[in-house]
Amino acid sequence: MAIIRGRQMGLGMPTLAKQFKTSKSVIWATLNTPNRSKATGRPLKTSSGDDRITVRMSKKNPRLTSTNINSELKDQYGVQDSFLNISQKISVDMASSSTEVGKGSSALEWNKVLWSDELKYLMIGTEGIIHVRRPVDKRYDPKYQVPTVKHGGGNVMVWGCFHANGVGPLIRITEIMNRYMYKDILEKEMLPYGRFQMVRGWLFQQDNDPKHTSHFVKDWFAQRRTFKKQNGQKLYREVRATQGRMDQDPTSDPDELDRVHAKRCEAVIKAKGMATKY
Repeated sequence: MAIIRGRQMGLGMPTLAKQFKTSKSVIWATLNTPNRSKATGRPLKTSSGDDRITVRMSKKNPRLTSTNINSELKDQYGVQDSFLNISQKISVDMASSSTEVGKGSSALEWNKVLWSDELKYLMIGTEGIIHVRRPVDKRYDPKYQVPTVKHGGGNVMVWGCFHANGVGPLIRITEIMNRYMYKDILEKEMLPYGRFQMVRGWLFQQDNDPKHTSHFVKDWFAQRRTFKKQNGQKLYREVRATQGRMDQDPTSDPDELDRVHAKRCEAVIKAKGMATKY
């Protein structure tokens, strides 16, 4: 800066103030302000190239720990970094490279799909883990305990289906469902409903439960020429069918249910059948 160079050359503050047409207080403040352009703190141990190598190692083998990456850096490149810095660099790179999943599959025409699944609903409680916030000394206080029922309190097993424009029949299953019972549901409930409610060229979705993929059920599909079996199987192979509890109640908006399942299937297709966030 010119003021600092002038001071180093021996010029006084009145001379500098007159030369730069400013007050002496400004000259004094400029000369006594610390230089903030210098980096503060401990100097970096790695360069930007070393950081790229660290990220590349993690992408090549995601199972490598920070300890393993640090050892490889030291052995191959003579660079040593802290475990915390390695973890932070990898986390920042993963956050910046994340992309949105589940776009661009409109050609599959999800509104032509009849979604189906069977599910068990507990009458009381849930099979999952329930977390309770409680003070440290209130472990045995009934207020902070989850009540349970002997033998689970009973459950209801149902089979149901829905599509973009409505909800299909809901069938209660009172026995252990096998391939014969499943075929009866398809023949007496699903097929008549699909022919009456669905548009031309509609598709039927099912997951890969053993009774769904048994030869007995496959033969039943093959005997129904009016049913688009081949197209349904193609969709089945592509999306591999979403399983489990739906995010929304089956009696809610069918358009929303269709959108949710379409988004899940698009994520499965993009992941090529591997795990997704769903």
